Amino acid sequence: MVKSFRIRELLKSEILGDRLKHGEQLPPLRQLATQYGVSYLTVSRALEQLEQERLIIRVQGRGCFVNHGPGQSPSVRRRVLLIYHGRDAITPLFIDRLLQFFSSNHDDVTLLEMSVLDGLPSEASSRRLKEYLNLQADILMADGSYALPFKEIDKHRHNFGKIIFFNRYESDLELLNVSRLQYDYLEAGSLVARAFLENGRRRIVYLAPDSSVRHLFPPYGPEVTYHCQMRNGMAKVFETVPLARMKNLVVTPVNLERRVLHLLKEFRPDAFFAFHDFCAVKLMNILSSHGVKVGRQVDVVGCFDTDVGKKWVTPDLSTISFPPDIMLDGLTRILADKDGILQTFIPPQFVRRASMRKRKNSQT
Repeated sequence: MVKSFRIRELLKSEILGDRLKHGEQLPPLRQLATQYGVSYLTVSRALEQLEQERLIIRVQGRGCFVNHGPGQSPSVRRRVLLIYHGRDAITPLFIDRLLQFFSSNHDDVTLLEMSVLDGLPSEASSRRLKEYLNLQADILMADGSYALPFKEIDKHRHNFGKIIFFNRYESDLELLNVSRLQYDYLEAGSLVARAFLENGRRRIVYLAPDSSVRHLFPPYGPEVTYHCQMRNGMAKVFETVPLARMKNLVVTPVNLERRVLHLLKEFRPDAFFAFHDFCAVKLMNILSSHGVKVGRQVDVVGCFDTDVGKKWVTPDLSTISFPPDIMLDGLTRILADKDGILQTFIPPQFVRRASMRKRKNSQT
């Protein structure tokens, strides 16, 4: 018996026996090769055969997903172009879930990671982008950040049945007939502010990492950006509280420690909100190395609690995040809507970890 046929039959029995669930991602090729004691090419041929039988779906750059459920007949396969930013800290929270969502609906997905265009000359980058935007697709789903080429998308909108932006929307260019899955950053800021106040914190530092353009806008971006929305959500809460003060601090990895130590001496904060987990963890290390006790002298909240961030999150770091299941529920409503023009707000989730939970019964 040909080895690839044997591997195909083994995987096929797992799928048809429902031991591999509909929408579940298969292990990487090399892992399967090691598991079955065959070569990489043998597994690749077996997967090609399963794909021909429509039992799995291959998603470029992400792997293979089971495309069979007991008693389930395949639905109409939609063509999807998914554009995202690989360097974005929050994106990993959603991309895998989006791929599982589309694969479970038997959709054909083409991925464009915008960051792969960064190293190309401008002409080559523009040509590559147009190649993707000239693809005919039922759905264009894009990470709607300020770095997205909205004008190019608008020029090619006739190639797509529906256009859906997720994550955030920060462009002055308003596109017509576009659905949005919008994070509620104002509420996220309010949640953090209320948590600090419950712990008796009144002197807050809002800390964000610098970027190449953020320094052009006081204090770090146009009001429409997610940074400013979250900061404004916190500020609105603190404005109503006597003696509460909030400092805005934009830092780089180089000056983070120096500026934090200066604030500890001059401003004497009792809480920090750090945008992005990696910045929050570095902040906690700085505080610890200088004898400042998180959970007693200061509280620290990070953003976001992403799949990437979880590798670094410590027991004392509380985090703010946005549950992917709620985003997917909103996506389902948008796709079911005949007009396809909806704006779904995703409420934030606050994870209050050990140090902040202990604050109510402890002394500063």
